[in-house]
Amino acid sequence: MTRESTMSVMTAAAEFDDVPAGQTALRRRIAWVCWAIRLAAVLWVAWLVVEMAWSWSDTDNAKFAEGLGRAMGADLTGLSQTQIDWMFVMNSSVLVCDAVVAYCIWRLFGTYLQGRIFTVDAAVWMHRVGMAGLLAMASGVVFRRLALLILTSHAQVSATTLWSFQAVLPSDLLWIIFCLFVIAVAQIFKAAAELADDHAKII
Repeated sequence: MTRESTMSVMTAAAEFDDVPAGQTALRRRIAWVCWAIRLAAVLWVAWLVVEMAWSWSDTDNAKFAEGLGRAMGADLTGLSQTQIDWMFVMNSSVLVCDAVVAYCIWRLFGTYLQGRIFTVDAAVWMHRVGMAGLLAMASGVVFRRLALLILTSHAQVSATTLWSFQAVLPSDLLWIIFCLFVIAVAQIFKAAAELADDHAKII
């Protein structure tokens, strides 16, 4: 074993030993919850991917155009497969943002599983979950706008309808509130963890 490898193992062991006994006990109690949330995050992204792939391969252009046109009060007859394809290609970029959220959740609860719960690194990953969630929400709003422009590019639709139709949904606001809550709690936990570290150094 090289000197670098030995130092790496010693550092990891030291970090684990620095975890308070109370956090280690808490880790044992919440281990199953952490694993359940990590699994749910992975299944969530997988579900979105499968759902998009299924919808892409099973979309009836005429029925899709009829339903969207009825909702918008416009005639979208003549919707092409190319327009549908571009919509799903853009949706793939939104899925990438969703995958980033799932990854941050995976890492956050992986930190908890290591017994590092009320620590700076855990707070940092919690902050990243909130920020990634805001990014995913924003990408969803942008996607809806761009997809609508593409799907109606062959038809005569008023600008007012284009920019007001499902511009922002109530679920978007709820998503923003949740993400800001996570970010705020992360900042509180980070400040508390840093304060505890400073106090431990003094003692």
